[in-house]
Amino acid sequence: MRSDKTVWPSSEQFWQWSLRVYPHLQPQLLQWQEEFGANVNVLLLLWYLERLGLEVNSADIVALQHAIAAQQQLFTLPLRQLRRQLPAHLGASAAAAFKQQLLQTELASEQLEQQQLIACLQTLPLRPKTTQEHLPTLYLQQLEVQIDALSLQIVDLDQAIAALQI
Repeated sequence: MRSDKTVWPSSEQFWQWSLRVYPHLQPQLLQWQEEFGANVNVLLLLWYLERLGLEVNSADIVALQHAIAAQQQLFTLPLRQLRRQLPAHLGASAAAAFKQQLLQTELASEQLEQQQLIACLQTLPLRPKTTQEHLPTLYLQQLEVQIDALSLQIVDLDQAIAALQI
């Protein structure tokens, strides 16, 4: 049993935080998703942990990625691809309605990913942040992204999150 009051966040806390923060980060996160294969939920979780003053290490980030790999490959990515490549034979209103339904289903899959991330996180040792290691940057480095080229974007996202005060 833990002796202090610090606990990992619940999946609902993370989901609600993500819903408030994501609109402010969306363009950049989607760009990194497309360019580098970054998982938006992993990035959001790492920024959330930064805000909570909690820490994970490189091996933990790998475990988090593995925890959502099946959900991502079997459901989230195919739904996203289908939504992006709607058949041309659909009329405009039918296509819009179908796209909205696919988007809602994709969002439900994203929420399941977040639940899996939190379930994995709760199996890891709880560590208050003691290093200067920036968790989203650590993840991007694992994806072999050239961090120097993104440093200003990362700072901008850090500042956007801090400005929200959530």
